[in-house]
Amino acid sequence: MTSDSIEPHTVVGPSAHVHAEFLDDQAVLYDVSNARPVLLNVSASAVWAALDGTTSVEHIAALLATRFGADPDTVLRDVTAAVRSFDELGLVIVVPPAPA
Repeated sequence: MTSDSIEPHTVVGPSAHVHAEFLDDQAVLYDVSNARPVLLNVSASAVWAALDGTTSVEHIAALLATRFGADPDTVLRDVTAAVRSFDELGLVIVVPPAPA
């Protein structure tokens, strides 16, 4: 899936080949398949921590907007952008929608 297909209703989870370590409010990801570390800032770390393979991007954004007392529309744009970046780096998997 291309990062352009990451929309608010999209559900993603961490790829199996990515390991995360949290240090205070930041995370370091290690992509085993590429032997590549990825350092996340506080905001991206909060997004990463919420990726569970069952929660949509828009729901994660709503949770983080409430948690940080931020504008929901701004947070949705930022969370969507972060998840698209994770997707471009091959760090996440997109969970297909459940059959109707």
